[in-house]
Amino acid sequence: MKRAQISEGQVLHTALDRLTGADASAPSVPKPPRETMIKLSVFLNREEDAYLESLASAAKFSGGTKISKTKLVEAMVRAFSQSKLDVSGVRNDDELMFRVSAQLR
Repeated sequence: MKRAQISEGQVLHTALDRLTGADASAPSVPKPPRETMIKLSVFLNREEDAYLESLASAAKFSGGTKISKTKLVEAMVRAFSQSKLDVSGVRNDDELMFRVSAQLR
Protein backbone atom coordinates (compact mmCIF):
# COMPACT_ATOMS: atom_id res chain seq x y z
CA MET A 1 0.00 0.00 0.00
CA LYS A 2 1.47 3.33 -1.02
CA ARG A 3 1.72 5.93 1.75
CA ALA A 4 0.95 9.59 1.30
CA GLN A 5 4.00 11.83 1.44
CA ILE A 6 3.78 15.46 2.42
CA SER A 7 6.35 17.87 3.72
CA GLU A 8 5.86 19.76 6.95
CA GLY A 9 6.32 23.00 5.02
CA GLN A 10 3.36 22.23 2.76
CA VAL A 11 1.09 21.69 5.73
CA LEU A 12 2.27 24.65 7.80
CA HIS A 13 2.28 27.14 4.93
CA THR A 14 -1.33 26.54 3.88
CA ALA A 15 -2.59 26.25 7.46
CA LEU A 16 -0.87 29.52 8.42
CA ASP A 17 -2.38 31.25 5.39
CA ARG A 18 -5.85 30.07 6.37
CA LEU A 19 -5.40 31.22 9.97
CA THR A 20 -3.94 34.62 9.17
CA GLY A 21 -5.99 35.30 6.05
CA ALA A 22 -2.84 35.88 4.03
CA ASP A 23 -3.42 36.83 0.42
CA ALA A 24 -2.41 33.97 -1.87
CA SER A 25 -1.32 36.46 -4.55
CA ALA A 26 0.98 38.37 -2.18
CA PRO A 27 4.65 37.44 -2.47
CA SER A 28 5.86 35.38 0.42
CA VAL A 29 9.32 34.72 1.75
CA PRO A 30 10.47 31.35 0.40
CA LYS A 31 11.15 28.79 3.08
CA PRO A 32 13.98 26.30 2.80
CA PRO A 33 12.78 22.89 1.59
CA ARG A 34 12.08 20.40 4.37
CA GLU A 35 12.63 16.70 4.29
CA THR A 36 9.59 14.77 3.08
CA MET A 37 7.90 12.99 5.96
CA ILE A 38 6.04 9.69 5.79
CA LYS A 39 3.05 9.06 8.04
CA LEU A 40 3.37 5.83 9.97
CA SER A 41 0.88 4.28 12.39
CA VAL A 42 2.36 2.60 15.45
CA PHE A 43 0.36 0.48 17.86
CA LEU A 44 1.45 0.67 21.51
CA ASN A 45 -0.02 -0.81 24.64
CA ARG A 46 -1.08 1.46 27.50
CA GLU A 47 2.20 1.09 29.39
CA GLU A 48 4.27 2.01 26.35
CA ASP A 49 2.08 5.03 25.65
CA ALA A 50 2.26 6.10 29.31
CA TYR A 51 6.07 5.83 29.17
CA LEU A 52 6.27 8.13 26.14
CA GLU A 53 3.84 10.55 27.76
CA SER A 54 5.93 10.61 30.97
CA LEU A 55 9.07 11.40 28.96
CA ALA A 56 7.23 14.13 27.09
CA SER A 57 5.98 15.72 30.31
CA ALA A 58 9.30 15.33 32.15
CA ALA A 59 10.93 17.67 29.66
CA LYS A 60 8.28 20.32 30.33
CA PHE A 61 8.35 20.09 34.11
CA SER A 62 12.13 20.21 34.27
CA GLY A 63 12.30 23.63 32.67
CA GLY A 64 12.09 22.75 28.99
CA THR A 65 9.13 22.39 26.69
CA LYS A 66 6.86 19.38 26.28
CA ILE A 67 8.13 17.06 23.58
CA SER A 68 5.55 15.29 21.44
CA LYS A 69 5.46 11.51 21.47
CA THR A 70 6.04 11.62 17.72
CA LYS A 71 9.29 13.57 18.20
CA LEU A 72 10.39 11.08 20.86
CA VAL A 73 9.83 8.13 18.51
CA GLU A 74 11.64 9.99 15.69
CA ALA A 75 14.64 10.60 17.97
CA MET A 76 14.69 6.94 19.05
CA VAL A 77 14.67 5.78 15.43
CA ARG A 78 17.50 8.19 14.52
CA ALA A 79 19.54 7.04 17.53
CA PHE A 80 19.11 3.36 16.68
CA SER A 81 19.93 3.99 13.04
CA GLN A 82 23.34 5.26 14.17
CA SER A 83 23.90 2.33 16.54
CA LYS A 84 24.12 -0.37 13.83
CA LEU A 85 21.49 -2.60 15.46
CA ASP A 86 21.89 -6.14 14.11
CA VAL A 87 18.52 -7.76 13.41
CA SER A 88 19.77 -10.52 11.11
CA GLY A 89 18.14 -13.85 11.91
CA VAL A 90 15.66 -12.46 14.46
CA ARG A 91 12.79 -14.93 14.74
CA ASN A 92 10.42 -13.39 17.32
CA ASP A 93 9.60 -10.35 19.45
CA ASP A 94 11.49 -11.66 22.49
CA GLU A 95 14.72 -12.08 20.55
CA LEU A 96 14.32 -8.60 19.05
CA MET A 97 13.75 -7.11 22.51
CA PHE A 98 16.86 -8.89 23.81
CA ARG A 99 18.99 -7.44 20.99
CA VAL A 100 17.59 -3.95 21.38
CA SER A 101 18.23 -4.06 25.15
CA ALA A 102 21.77 -5.32 24.58
CA GLN A 103 22.37 -2.48 22.12
CA LEU A 104 21.41 0.07 24.76
CA ARG A 105 24.15 -1.17 27.13
